[in-house]
Amino acid sequence: MTNFDRAFEQAKNLVEDFQSNESKYLSSDYQEAEVRRDFIDKFLFALGWDVYHNEQKNPYEQEVKVEKSVHVGRQQKRADYAFHLQPNYRDVKFYVEAKKPSKNLYNADDYWQTCRYGWNAGNTIVVLTDFEEFHILDCRIRPDISTILDNKIKQFHFTDYLNKEKFAEIFWLFSREAVADNSLEKFAVSLPKPRGKAIQKGFFKGGYQSIDEAFLEELDEIRDSLARAFKKSNPHLESDELTEMIQRTIDRLVFIRFLEDKQIEPDHYVSEFGDSKTAWKDFLVSSRKLNAKYNGIVFKKSSIDSNNIIEPDDKTFSNICEELAHINSPYNFDIIPIHILGSIYERFLGKVVVATDKRVRIEEKPEVRKAGGVYYTPQYIVNYIVDNTVGKLIEGKTPKEISKMRFADISCGSGSFLITVFDRLLDYHGKWYQQNPEQAKKDKCIEHDGKWVLSLKQKQKILTNNIYGVDLDHQAVEVTQLSLYLKLLEDETTATAYETWVMFKEQLLPSLSDNIVCGNSLIGTDIIDGRLFDWDNEKKLKPMNFEDAFPKVMGKGGFDAIVGNPPYGAELYDDEYLSQKYFYASKLKEINSFLFFIEKSWKLLNNEGKMGYIVPDTILLKIQYEKFRKFLRNETNIFEIIELGTVFQQAKATPNILLFINKTFINQNTIITRKQINPNQTISKILDDFRIRNWFAEGKISYSEWDKFPNLQLGRYVQKEKVRLIEKIMDHQSVICLGNFDSINIDRGLEGGKSSLLENYSKGMYRIIIPENVDRYSITEEPLYYTSEIKPSFLYDRIVLIRIRNTKIEQRLVASIIPKKIATLKTLQQIYLIKKNKIDLKYLLALINSTLLNFYCSHFLTDDVNKDYINQLPLPLNLDSYEKHNQIARLVENIIDAKKNKIKSIIESEKEYLEKKCSTLDRQIDKLVYELYGLTEEEIKIVEGTEIKE
Repeated sequence: MTNFDRAFEQAKNLVEDFQSNESKYLSSDYQEAEVRRDFIDKFLFALGWDVYHNEQKNPYEQEVKVEKSVHVGRQQKRADYAFHLQPNYRDVKFYVEAKKPSKNLYNADDYWQTCRYGWNAGNTIVVLTDFEEFHILDCRIRPDISTILDNKIKQFHFTDYLNKEKFAEIFWLFSREAVADNSLEKFAVSLPKPRGKAIQKGFFKGGYQSIDEAFLEELDEIRDSLARAFKKSNPHLESDELTEMIQRTIDRLVFIRFLEDKQIEPDHYVSEFGDSKTAWKDFLVSSRKLNAKYNGIVFKKSSIDSNNIIEPDDKTFSNICEELAHINSPYNFDIIPIHILGSIYERFLGKVVVATDKRVRIEEKPEVRKAGGVYYTPQYIVNYIVDNTVGKLIEGKTPKEISKMRFADISCGSGSFLITVFDRLLDYHGKWYQQNPEQAKKDKCIEHDGKWVLSLKQKQKILTNNIYGVDLDHQAVEVTQLSLYLKLLEDETTATAYETWVMFKEQLLPSLSDNIVCGNSLIGTDIIDGRLFDWDNEKKLKPMNFEDAFPKVMGKGGFDAIVGNPPYGAELYDDEYLSQKYFYASKLKEINSFLFFIEKSWKLLNNEGKMGYIVPDTILLKIQYEKFRKFLRNETNIFEIIELGTVFQQAKATPNILLFINKTFINQNTIITRKQINPNQTISKILDDFRIRNWFAEGKISYSEWDKFPNLQLGRYVQKEKVRLIEKIMDHQSVICLGNFDSINIDRGLEGGKSSLLENYSKGMYRIIIPENVDRYSITEEPLYYTSEIKPSFLYDRIVLIRIRNTKIEQRLVASIIPKKIATLKTLQQIYLIKKNKIDLKYLLALINSTLLNFYCSHFLTDDVNKDYINQLPLPLNLDSYEKHNQIARLVENIIDAKKNKIKSIIESEKEYLEKKCSTLDRQIDKLVYELYGLTEEEIKIVEGTEIKE
């Protein structure tokens, strides 16, 4: 019997039981707890879920959980069921909300409540059921009580469970078997998609909006309203003051709503601001009260508490509080994942308040505008980096051993990486104590429903012992602290908070001023020595010494792990200073801020430390970064490279990698593992399922092999057979790198672009070739441009190359010969013979266009066609015999003629014939080139991709 057949039989039995006493079950006396016990639990069990925890006894590893209490209006209510899939017990796959059968399910209050759970958790659909009926609701829509009944996708009556086809709809969507096979994701694909401008705004057809987009939009509106209100009441306030005041106000409102929804505070605050005095005065009074209890940066006295500040008009602030109040707000801070709040804040911090004499406006920060936006690291990538650094380091260790470890993000932003580090530490400690109950008792853990949980004091110690962060932006530092505080209190209750506050006489939030600091991770205070620095420059630069900021950490050798997403292309203040401090990152023709962060992080690690960063893949591909790769090769121990593809879609489509480094170099036989993953899937899904389905490739290379190929594209899958083949090519007795051949020169064309060219010819002008004119073995006539400039190199016949054309199948060099006295632009590289010798330019052209050389380039050289790139081409220029040389040159003459005739021809049959002729000539050239390099038949198959050996 299949799982479906078994579930169908169990459902039929439940229907028969319900029908046998239907009047009883539909009476108002039959309560929700009873219908859950008698029918709903059993129905979900029939769908394959371990509702009774018969199999999953470890309370930290259970797929079916009862959610914590939440507020709906002034009522307390529990979200009844939350479903997860191992091993990810953090993210909810879907919710089921239960009601008693006597109540009509089709009502706005229950729909609003149920959809609110799913929307805040980022789910697609939720279920509302009383067993008599089963409603599937769309929770992509921001809950709106006036239209919430439109969210119904489908409903079933309990008699539908007797119909095999109708029951199948439920089973193949919500059974454990189906959910594990991505049924919910597949179902989501069938729902309406975003279109047009709705995509940019985060809306879907029908007004759908994700939780992060909706809350970010609301925060933006609050910031704008507060900025205008504060400025109107206090015309003297300037940009920085307004930005800081508004940030602190919003932080407090969010934190208070979090305390309310988590039931850490038993009373409601936000909804009652204005009941006693003005809303603003009530807000300040509550802030002082909460500061005494919680401490931390959130309620710490600041400019908004000053008597010199005139409060914003009451109507504006009252409206803000009314919109955010638990009674009206669709946001449930008990359910919104902390990392989602972090992603919202990351984008929110990208803008600041700009004040003039009488007005204010909101603008993107200059660095954000330059970068084209804020790029928040997807959570699945954060998870993978943390799991493979911090996770590996704490594995098998006791809480006492872990207490001595230090983990950091030195460009922490809103704190997404540090939140995840803290989450992993809390999760690990909880599981460890569950397996070691005697120690849990000694360490004063709390036993709750058979589960050992960490006390608030224990979590405080983990936070202050283990977590460290730095950022140049003071707002980011505050938000990171706020986020860590939210994580700290995530599982607390009114009772546990009260115990810590009253019984232990301790404030609930520890100070993080020594853990999360504002400063410049790259520049120390020695930059000021001997220089005249004005205050404006110094406060912008914020120089900082790690030895001063974290003396205990650095005194013990440094951090155990550094993780993060370092800034790419950030403005660097002082090149001279950086060149003195960063030997490897500054000794480059082209530098980028992420290189300095890698080198700095490496210096800050202790001898057993690990680093995990997401960086552009150019670090592995560009010849300009060869010296930095030598640093990675000689000084560090790279243990894994993950190829991600394009993660940040708006960032000029730059592909990214995950780079993992151990501080200590081990030996020549160290293996670097490279994996390729699909960014649209979760890491856990890839590692669990994709290996079986061969949906990602894995390659390994040792350091000793890397020594032979310093420009090897480590970010790409290179099979052992290919490595050996390239080694054979480079070691061939006739091969010379093009740059070492003194009869050949390489340069670029004229400066400028198309806008500097002329389209009309006049006497004395030269025709000019642009990249669009260049094809393999041919030059097209259109479009025609002219110039009066000429360079000495234009007096030679030349080979011109354009950028590699990337396709799914191959990456090719595209080259052709142009005759002398024809000009080119700087975008084209040129190769020409400066001395008379026996090597024909057509012979060089054949080698460059050959399949073999393109195979070499696609695996072992950068994607940029530049002089360094061309200099490294391994060509058989030390000829023992000219027979093949002349034969290849003649074939090139034939293919050039055939290409010219094809361009001129207007008859389709002639074009087809000439195309086939060119293909034949190409194959003949390739055959001769293989012979020049001495390739075997097996090696030729590897080059042409007809034989892949795993």
